[in-house]
Amino acid sequence: MRALATDVAAARTRAVEAPVPVPAPGQILVEVRVSAVNEMDVQVRAGGWARQVSAFRKAGPVLTGFEFAGVARSDGARIAAGQRVIGYSPVLDGPRTHAQFALIDERHVEPIPDDLNDQDAAALVVMGLTAIEVLERIRPLQPDQRTLVIGAAGGVGIYSVQLAASQGAVVSAVASGDNAAWLAGQGAADVRPREAPYRAGDRFDLVLDAAGKSSFAQAAPHLARGGAYVSTNPTGDLGGFVRAALSGKRAGWLMMLRTDPERLRRLIALWRAGALKPAIDSVYALEDADAAFDRFAARGKRGRVLLKL
Repeated sequence: MRALATDVAAARTRAVEAPVPVPAPGQILVEVRVSAVNEMDVQVRAGGWARQVSAFRKAGPVLTGFEFAGVARSDGARIAAGQRVIGYSPVLDGPRTHAQFALIDERHVEPIPDDLNDQDAAALVVMGLTAIEVLERIRPLQPDQRTLVIGAAGGVGIYSVQLAASQGAVVSAVASGDNAAWLAGQGAADVRPREAPYRAGDRFDLVLDAAGKSSFAQAAPHLARGGAYVSTNPTGDLGGFVRAALSGKRAGWLMMLRTDPERLRRLIALWRAGALKPAIDSVYALEDADAAFDRFAARGKRGRVLLKL
C-alpha cells in the first residue's frame, strides 16, 4: 500500500510502500479514501509530539493523520466489509491514517449514507465534532444570543459559525477581510479583523477562540452574565482559568481526543439537516502532502485541507 512517511529531521514527508496491516480483534481494516490534515500533523512533521511519534513508529512508517472517510475491508461486530465509513483514530495513541489502509477500532467508526461523498465526509469529522461539543454540550446558544468566533475561517471556526447560526444566535466572526463575504454566506452577521475583535459595548454569551491565539483576560470584559470563553489551546492562557474562577465567569478549553458512534451519528444528522455544511479549502494527492501541510499552516484558508489517498 502507499503510505506517508515523515522525515522529522528534514521536516518533510514522502510517499512510500508499506505492508497492508492485519486487523486484530475489535479492529476493522479501512481502505482510506480521504483523510484530513490537522495541527498535530504539522507539528509532528516539525519534530513535535516525540513521545507519541516513538509509539507510532513501532506500528510502521505512518506518523500523521487520524480522521478519514473510506470503506471497511473486514467485518466487525457492527460494521460489515464493503460499508463506507467515517471516523477517527484516537488522537494520542491510535494508528495513523495517512495511508491507503489503516486499522481502526470499531468503536470509533460509523457507516455513512450514500449521498454523503468521501471528501465532504472527511471534511466534517473532527472539526465538525468539535463544534458540536462546544455548541451542544459546553455552551448551547438560544435565539438572539451572541457569539464571537475567533479564527472563523478555519475548520473548527467555520463549523461553529454554521452551527451557532442554525441555533438562531447572532454570530460575529473574526477572520481576514478576504473571507468576509464567504463567512456572511455561512451565517456570520458581521466579520471583524484579527487586530480588533472586540468593540465597545460587546456582550457575548460565548467567545470561542478556534485559533487558540487569544486569552480569557481579553474576552472577560466582553462576556455577558453567564457567558463562557472557550479556547482550543489551553497552554496559551493557563492563568486564565484561575482568573475566570475568581471572576465568576466561565473559561474552558477543548480538544477532541476520540469519538464514538453516537457522536458520529449526531454529526451526520446535523449534516442532513443542513446545520453543518462541508467546507473544503483544498485537496492534495498523497505525494503532495508537504504542500497540504504548508497550506494548513498558512493564513487565509477556508475550511479543511484534505489528502486524497
